[in-house]
Amino acid sequence: MKKFNNRMTKEERRKQILESALKVFTEKGYNGSTTIDIAKEAVISEVTLFRYFDSKKQIFMEAIEPILLTSLKESLAGSEDLEPVSKLEYILRNRIKYISQYNDVIKLVLMESQVNPEVADFDLIKQTTSILKDSIKDTGVELEDEDFLIRIMMGSILSFLYLPKITDDEIDLYVEHLVAKIIK
Repeated sequence: MKKFNNRMTKEERRKQILESALKVFTEKGYNGSTTIDIAKEAVISEVTLFRYFDSKKQIFMEAIEPILLTSLKESLAGSEDLEPVSKLEYILRNRIKYISQYNDVIKLVLMESQVNPEVADFDLIKQTTSILKDSIKDTGVELEDEDFLIRIMMGSILSFLYLPKITDDEIDLYVEHLVAKIIK
């Protein structure tokens, strides 16, 4: 059994609960998880858990949000000084590596958003597509058939959920080929 420091700040305790919840959700799914499971994983009482969160849904949404959206917005900040095509490559490379790193959480969210009405209001694909679309506009790259090409890029990124992880060099080559096809 894990032992955690009882003298955590409120923010540290909150973070600990969210990390524990994410582990439980990825192991058991949303419906298979209970707040008791989350409390046990965090080595706290369920009463303590409810001092920080109002519901299992709130815990789920707050646990996945930083991984899915905040990280996308933050990662795009590193591409500001690049030329348009290099910026587009940077964005795609970053998303592919990211989706490979967090594929269990992303699969969980995609699955739950399809089968679970309680969390269906978090539309990962729609939000990610919107951020990606805005980011590509910010690159200055002109896309001839924007909606079609956004679909191709999203499909390419999401394919890394189900196809084996490849090396950074292979991802770089993949991205270069993809961008060359998109921009031609």
